[in-house]
Amino acid sequence: MKHIKNKGWIEVNPVQLFEKQGMREKLPPIVLPTKEAIARLSARAPGTLTFFPGFLNETGGRITEVAMIKWPDVCGMERPVEGNVTLTLQKTKGGKVRTITLRQEAIDILLQIPRSNRSPYVFWNKTKDGYYRAAANLFWDYAQEVDFGARMHDLRHKFAIERLKEGWSVYRVQRYIGHGSVKTTERYYFRYLTQEQQAVANADGNVGL
Repeated sequence: MKHIKNKGWIEVNPVQLFEKQGMREKLPPIVLPTKEAIARLSARAPGTLTFFPGFLNETGGRITEVAMIKWPDVCGMERPVEGNVTLTLQKTKGGKVRTITLRQEAIDILLQIPRSNRSPYVFWNKTKDGYYRAAANLFWDYAQEVDFGARMHDLRHKFAIERLKEGWSVYRVQRYIGHGSVKTTERYYFRYLTQEQQAVANADGNVGL
């Protein structure tokens, strides 16, 4: 339509007018994977990918950004306790580097992953690249095989919902999982919270602690 407008065949681009009117996105339902489903998926995955679903479940990371983390991105493993270990995500959806403080559950998973002398990646393999470039596609296939019953991306949603129910502020969750706006976090997850839980999530204001 932009091309047609530039040609002078129409005076106004109707697509842009439609965008200005706004169209509220219909959010897809979120299926929270069970512990048993996560265990089945982990057991099916080869090599270091066996630790991948659990790590997503404990960090709320996106598949693509977590698949590319390297050991130098992880700081504090000389004292692997919660509050001391951070992970810097270099390859994020919006291109903005973010650093998160890992919970103990995520640290414990890292402690189980063997390291490679040839690859710096946490979830490494023996290919030329040294990591799983097609992790999302691989897990799509594995999920069908083991009747996972959800999308891998739902592990990210599961993390966020569980933290909000635990009492994390919506601002803390937003920054931790890398949403561009706190409004996005609210739209996706407040529908799964009670009024009391929503009040707690908003209680800390913009401090996000």
